[in-house]
Amino acid sequence: MTPDHVVVERTDGVATVTIDRPESLNSLSVALLDELADAVEALMHEDQVSVVVVTGAGEDAFVSGAELDMFHGRSGVWFKREFRRAFGRVERAIEGGPKPVVAAVNGDAFGGGLELAVTCDLIYAAERARFGFPEITLGGMPGAGGTQRVIRLVGDLRAKELVMTGRPVPAAEAVEMGLATDVFPDDAFDDEVADVAATLAERAPVALWFAKEVINESRPSFDTGLALEAALGALLFETDDLHEGFGAFLDKREPEFDDWTDL
Repeated sequence: MTPDHVVVERTDGVATVTIDRPESLNSLSVALLDELADAVEALMHEDQVSVVVVTGAGEDAFVSGAELDMFHGRSGVWFKREFRRAFGRVERAIEGGPKPVVAAVNGDAFGGGLELAVTCDLIYAAERARFGFPEITLGGMPGAGGTQRVIRLVGDLRAKELVMTGRPVPAAEAVEMGLATDVFPDDAFDDEVADVAATLAERAPVALWFAKEVINESRPSFDTGLALEAALGALLFETDDLHEGFGAFLDKREPEFDDWTDL
């Protein structure tokens, strides 16, 4: 079956996977995540492909986040059974695959978009790009690996700032704090990423595979942290605040969250 929202192009050993929903700023749906996982899984088995690049269509967003109206009114069981399952397939395809995966963050990477980027082996940003976890402004928190991967990139204090404030971080600052590998000028971004991918494609494939695996496997208690994050993320679906946050966003109004006396 032809994917609806993922486009794959191959050039000289480099496969570029483009998330193609520009009308919704490339937001993630369950169906899109399954398409993305299918594409990456297949490319990991293509002998003519040495490197995978993941990017977004257009210039406004890499991935703006998850499709919020998909979450509104849902339960924590739905989150774990549907969204977290689908995102988990993408995680396993990218991190468990033997080939390097480059995130070409050509625009905003928010929420699930940032979680997708940090599953990749290298993250390159266009100057116009911003990074952030806005979930807290909706009464939620990252629930697809964001807390666990970002804390290992930027440390406890920066991770807490990103998750607890929800502020967007410009590309240059993201590089400075260790959230991205490098930043390239907007007008040269595609060429710079192509040069990086071409360099990786020239390297010994088994050495790349083993290097990726040993670095990824060095993360202590990672699986435990992912499980706890997913469990608490699902539990937030049982709170009034999360659904108030989603509803307020969709209604274009400010949310009215509970305080401690209401809990």
